[in-house]
Amino acid sequence: MSIEKKTGSDVQISQTISSILLNMPGPACIIDLTGAIILANHQFMEILQISTESEELNINILNDENPFQSITDDIIKVRDGKRTSSYKNIMIKSEDGLNHYLMVVVISFFDEKLGKLIFLSGCDITDDYYYHSEQGRINALHDLIREIFRSHHLGQYPEEQLLQIISRVGKAMKVRFSSYLKIDENSLSFSIQELYLWSDRDGFIIENEIDELKNDTTFRAIFEELKINKPVTIRIANTTGIIRKILEERNSSSLLLIPLIRDLHLTGILAFWEESNTREWMQAELTTLLVLAGIIETCFSKHQIEEILVKSEQKFQNLIDQIGDMYFMTDKSGLLIRVSSSMAKNLGYQSADSLEGTFLENIVYPPEFWPIFLSDIISGEGVKDYEIQLNTIDNRIIFSSISCRLIYDDEGQLIGIEGVIRDISRRKQYGDLLSDLEWKLEQAQKIACMGVWSYDYNLERFRVSPEVFSLLGIPSDQNYVVFNDFISRTFPQDKNNFLHFFPLTVSQGKDFDFEFKIKLEDEKIKYLRIKGTPLIKKNVIMGSFGILQDVTERKNVENHLTKYTTELEQKTMELDALRTQLLDMNRDLDDRVRQRTVQIEDLLKQKDEFIQIIGHDLKTPLTPLVAILPYIRKKITDPELGELLDNSIEDVTTIRKLVTTILDLAQMNSLYMISDIQEIHVKDTIDQIINDNAYLILQKSLHVVNNIPKNHRIFMSPMHFETVLGNLIGNAIKYSYIDGDVIIGVIDKNDSIFITIKDEGIGIESEKISRVFEEFYQADNSRHERGSHGLGLAIAKRIAEMYHGTITVESEGIGKGSVFTLQLKKNPDVFLKKREGLIHTIKQQNDGNVR
Repeated sequence: MSIEKKTGSDVQISQTISSILLNMPGPACIIDLTGAIILANHQFMEILQISTESEELNINILNDENPFQSITDDIIKVRDGKRTSSYKNIMIKSEDGLNHYLMVVVISFFDEKLGKLIFLSGCDITDDYYYHSEQGRINALHDLIREIFRSHHLGQYPEEQLLQIISRVGKAMKVRFSSYLKIDENSLSFSIQELYLWSDRDGFIIENEIDELKNDTTFRAIFEELKINKPVTIRIANTTGIIRKILEERNSSSLLLIPLIRDLHLTGILAFWEESNTREWMQAELTTLLVLAGIIETCFSKHQIEEILVKSEQKFQNLIDQIGDMYFMTDKSGLLIRVSSSMAKNLGYQSADSLEGTFLENIVYPPEFWPIFLSDIISGEGVKDYEIQLNTIDNRIIFSSISCRLIYDDEGQLIGIEGVIRDISRRKQYGDLLSDLEWKLEQAQKIACMGVWSYDYNLERFRVSPEVFSLLGIPSDQNYVVFNDFISRTFPQDKNNFLHFFPLTVSQGKDFDFEFKIKLEDEKIKYLRIKGTPLIKKNVIMGSFGILQDVTERKNVENHLTKYTTELEQKTMELDALRTQLLDMNRDLDDRVRQRTVQIEDLLKQKDEFIQIIGHDLKTPLTPLVAILPYIRKKITDPELGELLDNSIEDVTTIRKLVTTILDLAQMNSLYMISDIQEIHVKDTIDQIINDNAYLILQKSLHVVNNIPKNHRIFMSPMHFETVLGNLIGNAIKYSYIDGDVIIGVIDKNDSIFITIKDEGIGIESEKISRVFEEFYQADNSRHERGSHGLGLAIAKRIAEMYHGTITVESEGIGKGSVFTLQLKKNPDVFLKKREGLIHTIKQQNDGNVR
C-alpha cells in the first residue's frame, strides 16, 4: 500500500522508514510539524476509519477530531523540542462497541529530504489494562477486609457498618447497583427483604419491592445453589420471570449473587447489578467476595451471641438479686472477681465494684475459721448449706448458709470458687427466741405456779388454778374440772394421750409430758402442754399433779418456721435448677463461640493463602523482566531508545519491589506466618540474591564477595530467608559508592549463625541508628527514590524476631559504611508451637533420602 503526503508533493519518505512503518504490528504513522499525516499503516487507518484504498490522507492529527486528541499536548512538546519522546495510554472505541487501550509512543526524527518529522506508534495493552483493573478491585476488597478486622466495628454496629460495606464494595467492583438482601427462612412465611440499595450515580436510594422473588420458580432453584455457598451469576438473556423484570427495571444486564451462610442456612445475599452483559467475574474476585460474605456473617453471628450472653447474664443477675441471695465468684487465690449487688448491699458496700477485689478470707468471721472452711471446700469439691459468719464493713456479724463449688476451665485447671450465700440471721433469731420463750415459761411455771393442777384418782376430779380455767375456756365458777372437760375439748387425735398417760401414771407411777390441741366454744384453737408426775402418799399413788401451759404461740412459730423452711428449700431447689440451666446455656454458647472462632480462623487462613498465591503469581513474570531488560539495554545504542529502556527497567524493578513488599506485609500480618519450613543452603541462596541485583552491581562497578562456606544450613521458610537477606544485601548495594566493596560473611556460634553484610557506602548517623528498623522511617531523607517505602528493614527485623533471631547495625557515621549483622537460630523453636515436630520430620526424611 502506498500513501502519499497530504500536500500532494512528490517528495517521499525513505524506503527504509516506509518499510518499517508499514510492517509495524500496531497502529503507526508519520506526521509533519503541522500535524498532517504523511504516512500511516493499515492498523492506523482502521482506527481513523479511513478506507485502505484511499490514495491521500486529508487529516491533521493536531486540528481535526480524531481518537488521538488526548495526546495533542505531548505531540506539540516533542515537536517543539521540549521532550525527545513521550508515551501515554489512550482509549479507542472499536466498531464493535468495545473499548481498546493503546500505549502510544511519540518520537521525533530527522529526514534528509523532509527535515524534522514525528513518529507515532501504538501498542495494544487492552488485556493488561483489564487485568490491572480487576486486580485493583481485588486489592480494594482486601483493604476493606483488613479494615473490618482492625476496627471490630462490624460486630459492634452491624447495621451502620453494613451500609458502608455495600457502597464501598459497589464502588470497588464498579457495578451499576449493589444491595444487601436479608433472607428469613425460619419465619412462618419465607421472606426476602432488600435492606440497602446503592447506586453508582445517586448513592443510596429507596429500594424497590423485591419480596415477590420468593414466588419465582427460577429464583427458588438459584436459592438452592446459594445455600451450598456457591456464587451465582444471572444474565438477562438467559432468564425470565420476576428476576428478568427487576433487571430490566434497573437497566442491568447481569446480576452476581454472593451468599451469606449460617449453620447451613442462607441468611443474606450480597447482590451486584451490572449494566454489561459480557462482564466475566474472575475466580479471585468471587473467592474474595465469598470471604467478605463469610466475615460479615461471622460478625453478625458473634454480635447476636454476645447479645444473648449479655441478656443471659442480666437475667441471672436479676434472678439472684430478686431472691436476695448473695452470689459470688473468686479466682484461685480467693480474690472476689464477681459479686451480686445483694451481696455488696448486705455487707455494707456501696456497689458490687467496690466489693470486687476483696479476698473472701477477709469477710469470713472469725478469721481463724477460714482455713477450716477452705479445707472443707477442697476436700469435698465444695460445700452445701454450710453455716458461716460474715463480717460487714461496719463490723456487724451476719449468720449465713453457704453453698459453693470449685470451678475449672476446659483444660481442667482450677479457676476459683463459685457459690451462693443465704442470710439466716432471722432464722437464728427465731430459734433463739423460741428457746428463750421455753425457758421463761418453765420459770413462770415454777415461780407463779401457772396452770397448776392436781388429779384425785378416787374422786376422779381435777383441782386447778384459775389459769387452767382460762386455758380450757371453763367458767371460773365451776370450781373443779373433770376428765371429760379435757376430753370434750381435745381434738380426736390427741384424746388417746389422755386415755393412755393418766391410767399409766396411776398404775405405774410414771411421769408424763405431752401436748394436745383443743377447740374452744368461740372456735378458737389452742395448743396446750400438760406435764404431770405421780402423787404419792405413804407409798400409795393417790393421783397425779402438774402444770398446764399454753404453747399456741410457740406452735405457731414452729409451724411458721417449718413452712418458711419448706419454702426456702423449694426456692433453693428452683434456684439450683435455674443455675444448672444457665450453666448449660453458657456452655452451649461457649461451644458456639468456639465453633465460630474456628470458622473465622479458617477464613483468615484462606485469605492469607490467597494473598500469597496472588503475590507469587505477580512476582514470577517480573523476575525474568528484571534479568532480561538490562541485557537488552546493553544491545541498544540509540540514546533515545536507551532512555526509554532505562525508564522501563526502573519501572519493572519498582513494581517487583512493590509486589515483594506487599507479599512481605501480608506474611507479617498473617495468623499463619510460619509455614513451609525447609532446610536452606545459606551460600546458594545468597548467591541467587546477588544475581538478582546484578544490574545495579554492574552499574556501580561494585565488588560483591560471598565468603560463606557451602556447609552452612538452617531451617527456615525460603520466602522469609530471601526477604530478610534480600533487604539487607539490596540496601548494601543500593547505598554503596561506585567501585565500592560489599563483603558477606558468617560466624558459626553454638546453636546460631551470624551473617554479616559490610559495605563502604553512605553510612548512618549515630543518632539515627536506633530508628532505622522503624516502619516507614528513612534515615536519609534525600533518598526518597521511587520504590522505597521505608519498610524493608522493619520487615526484615520482624521476620527475624519470628524465628527468635535479631538484626543489629553498626556505622561510624556518614560516608563510613555500615555493618548489618543477622543472627538466626539453626533450629528455631518458635515454629514448634504451630508445626510441632516439623524439623524432626524433615530431618528424618533427609536422613532417609541420604541412606
